Amino acid sequence: MISRPSGSVRVRVRVPARILVLGSFPLLSSGTVAAQDPLSPSFPEMPSPGAACVVPDSIGEVLRRIARRVGDEAGLSALHVESGARIAFNGDRRFPMASVSKVPMALEFLRRIDLGEIDPADTIMVTTQEFRAGHSPLAEWSGARSVRRTVDSLFVLMLSASDNTATDVILNMSGGPEAATRRVRELGVTGVEVDRSEARTFANLVGLPDTIPESELYRYQYFRMRDAVPETHRQAARERYGTDPRDTATPDGMTDLLLAIHEGRGLSLESRAWILDVLSRTGSGRSRMRGRLPRSTFVAHKTGTMAGAINDVGIVALPEGAGHLIVSVFVNTLRRTTSRRERTISEMTRLLYDYFLEEFRGRGAAIAVARRFGAPCIS
Repeated sequence: MISRPSGSVRVRVRVPARILVLGSFPLLSSGTVAAQDPLSPSFPEMPSPGAACVVPDSIGEVLRRIARRVGDEAGLSALHVESGARIAFNGDRRFPMASVSKVPMALEFLRRIDLGEIDPADTIMVTTQEFRAGHSPLAEWSGARSVRRTVDSLFVLMLSASDNTATDVILNMSGGPEAATRRVRELGVTGVEVDRSEARTFANLVGLPDTIPESELYRYQYFRMRDAVPETHRQAARERYGTDPRDTATPDGMTDLLLAIHEGRGLSLESRAWILDVLSRTGSGRSRMRGRLPRSTFVAHKTGTMAGAINDVGIVALPEGAGHLIVSVFVNTLRRTTSRRERTISEMTRLLYDYFLEEFRGRGAAIAVARRFGAPCIS
């Protein structure tokens, strides 16, 4: 954890219950994962030896310098999966998730699919009263008419296209925000809170009161109510979004959640492969996590953008056998341009990509095996 204002970056080491060292997570036609876990589940789980490695002070100094460009209103948590090495900057500070919240929302949905409670092949009607404000390709394509869609296509729209209409349909099918947060806790993750639907979040963003029933917050009615709110009130609500404790996450908590997904914790092999495949097709945020990485890099990630919040979180497959890097970067300020906030994410990600690639080049799998037998900080 980086201590401010100066000092070395300390790396924490822990042993996850299971590590899947996969690259692009290919699927067979049957829906099963093409590659199997090279670390047999029959290996006895080793207790963490509590060791810590120290990376150069220069890494912390560069992270601090990058963060200054956005007034230090940034947080980062990075984990090299195979070694357990972690670096954090403001890792325990809460940040608005914006659409990053769709990642924890997805997990209760997948649990219900795995239990047979939801059939992803079902076709359902999405009515105009379910269309949501903000980004929604589904609503935009509809011609203001109700549309029939398969459940699995709505899940893909929610994560890869960040469609707000699809998100609230999936969230409602899965038991709502409370069920989403409960599932996160069941996976052993803290620091990630899902509190509102997209409909309620967008109402709060423009200053509409919580007394308005969610059934009245559909896309077209929402626009009429929003336009009736004085601009000064809307701007004040936009400012409040950045300090609202609801729908927030710590960078450390989000990295823990992505690790749970990477491990397949609480997921069938098919569901794990599906969510990672959909996240790898995220179309937004080309100037964020992916912005300075080599074009061929495999990244399964989710962006978030709302008011001052610009975020990107994901799993990066390092080349040359160097393993996997989980990165969660949050920026929250209305006082800097979008390009500067996005540049913060891309520069932090590339810094850690270069460091861990050089440190663990060709040794990712060997380190993962060594950690199973109590030697996490091998050189």
